[in-house]
Amino acid sequence: MLVLIMMWLIRYFIYVCQTGSHSDAYYALPSFHIKQLLLPGFLSGSLYSIGNICSILAVSYLGQGVGFSVIQSSLLISGLWGIFFYKEIRGTEMIVKWFCAAVLTLIGIVWLTYEHESGASGSHRL
Repeated sequence: MLVLIMMWLIRYFIYVCQTGSHSDAYYALPSFHIKQLLLPGFLSGSLYSIGNICSILAVSYLGQGVGFSVIQSSLLISGLWGIFFYKEIRGTEMIVKWFCAAVLTLIGIVWLTYEHESGASGSHRL
């Protein structure tokens, strides 16, 4: 937050040097659009915070190997959004390659879940 404030101040002072006026520099800055962005910003920040809390809980209960792998599988959901909603990946070949990589990732996650040992059992593999 401090870096962002510093960058805005630097930008403001650059505009002051260019225009020679504080009021012109202020009006040259981009609008914050607070009315339009308040609800979406609040919702996205809240969802991000809830996701972080849940990821901490997942790693705490499942361990680094399983918990962190499951958390990172959220990238697969982002990829699906990119393919089907935002149309970021185009062409059948590229989409098939993405799905092959996604299947390989899921196999790795499932494999790690089978390797998971509970700390409460007291038994350890060598």
